[in-house]
Amino acid sequence: MRQPLAVRATRSQLKCLQKLYDDPDSPWTRTRVQMVILSHDGYPITEIAAITQQSDETVRRWLHRFRLEGCSGLQEAPRSGRPPAITPAIEIFLRGCIEHRSPHDFGFVRATWTAALLAQAIQQRFQRRVTPECIRQHLARVEVVCRRPTWTVKHMAQQQPGYAQKKALLPGF
Repeated sequence: MRQPLAVRATRSQLKCLQKLYDDPDSPWTRTRVQMVILSHDGYPITEIAAITQQSDETVRRWLHRFRLEGCSGLQEAPRSGRPPAITPAIEIFLRGCIEHRSPHDFGFVRATWTAALLAQAIQQRFQRRVTPECIRQHLARVEVVCRRPTWTVKHMAQQQPGYAQKKALLPGF
């Protein structure tokens, strides 16, 4: 059986851990910080593993890393590979466009956003070329669906009670 591993953090380390927990650079960092805080509070490895949904070995690895490197050892290390085409700044811009802005604000003729228009808006704003397919894939990952607009009176019916019934009385409808 392995030796129990417990971590005691200093006051300055606890402040650092709280800051990392409140504003982590990734969700994994928050989980690692949670492991250390739980260990500091006296939880055994098996309970920490159950709470964080990680293996005992993973909990041990991160507690050991914290002992050796402190708070900086819990943060995400740079990863190899191609950098993402959609940076955090572009993602914030995309969300703002979709939720609060119209293509007309950028000089486009269309009334609704398409992936191609979003790509053009990114090109204008950030001087960065992104394909419409890249936009579509990114939006799908953040659960925003791109599809053709449909003509409907649903929004009018929600705003004005009886709208659909009034429209049905008009000739040709």
